[in-house]
Amino acid sequence: MLVPDQPPVSRRRKIIGLATTALVLTGAGVLAWTENPSATERNGVYTCVTDGSQTEEEKATTLGLCYGEAMDKINRKPLPSPASNDLAAASRVWRALLDAICTPGVGDFICRAPRPATEADVDMVRQELHDQGFPDALVRLARPNDPAPPGAIMYAVTLPSGACIATYAEMGGEGPHSAGISGPLLDGRCLTP
Repeated sequence: MLVPDQPPVSRRRKIIGLATTALVLTGAGVLAWTENPSATERNGVYTCVTDGSQTEEEKATTLGLCYGEAMDKINRKPLPSPASNDLAAASRVWRALLDAICTPGVGDFICRAPRPATEADVDMVRQELHDQGFPDALVRLARPNDPAPPGAIMYAVTLPSGACIATYAEMGGEGPHSAGISGPLLDGRCLTP
């Protein structure tokens, strides 16, 4: 097969391309390293990133949420030994939150327009988690020092291995925040009541 002659690529374009690739790969490696400190490293580095198109208020909210998440990670113990039934339990937690906050749509869930959560919403989420087999789930309105945006609901469930799902859900909008499984807080609880 014959390949038609390609115009020569200038040396300058090659250097710019290689430099850009190196910067992107280096940046991705640094972000992956800094955003995921080990749970046993209490002095880990945590990177917060804002979007240049955000207003100053949106940037402050983003940075406040990021700071809260970083502090939460620092104040948790390492994950307990993995248990195979934690993933099934975590799936039930996620389903309960989707059922409480969003409605089924065509192939996906549709969340209503965002609004601040109320005590009635807290009761509804608590009941959904109870119905899914988590009677001891802690559910409350988010506080200013929580790793959650204003107006969200904080919830925490202890999984069979002793690990936790502790995160937030917004009423409508983006709905439940995707939650990873984490270790308990230093005092052994998943969330401060």
